[in-house]
Amino acid sequence: MNVFNFNAGPSALPKAVLEKAQSELLNFKGTGMSVMELSHRSKEYEAVHQSAIDLLKELLRIPDNYQVLFLQGGASLQFSMLPLQFLKEGKIGNYILTGVWSEKALKEAKLIGETQIAASTKESNYTSIPEFSDLSFNKNDAYVHVTSNNTIYGTQWLNSQILRMHRL
Repeated sequence: MNVFNFNAGPSALPKAVLEKAQSELLNFKGTGMSVMELSHRSKEYEAVHQSAIDLLKELLRIPDNYQVLFLQGGASLQFSMLPLQFLKEGKIGNYILTGVWSEKALKEAKLIGETQIAASTKESNYTSIPEFSDLSFNKNDAYVHVTSNNTIYGTQWLNSQILRMHRL
């Protein structure tokens, strides 16, 4: 019997991928060790790393003048990394509050710089997402933070809504 994990974080992998990993677990590409044991500076690991970058660039159509970074941490780490990178003096981090995750993101940004709440549905216990007419943007916005899928409250922005917001 196969069991599938649909929780946040790790997810189900295709059987062929698991079988390939199993076959290479003790001897990755003739190295005599697992890929997990390879030095991050070895040519064998560097090939894995570069292949992952190349595949991401192809899949997501990332231009050659952009770099792909693999960073530790999950989504919560991004709550501080985004403002650390973009929230410079005179700029505002604008947050649309639609649940726990957007609240956590706002809390981290407040530690770094100036923030604003573009809209919030907290008063209705986050049972909906804001209407476009309720969104408040600022010419000094460094970025607008949107949590697209609020798993705790069961609300989700549709792709068309996010595209529409991007055009505003």
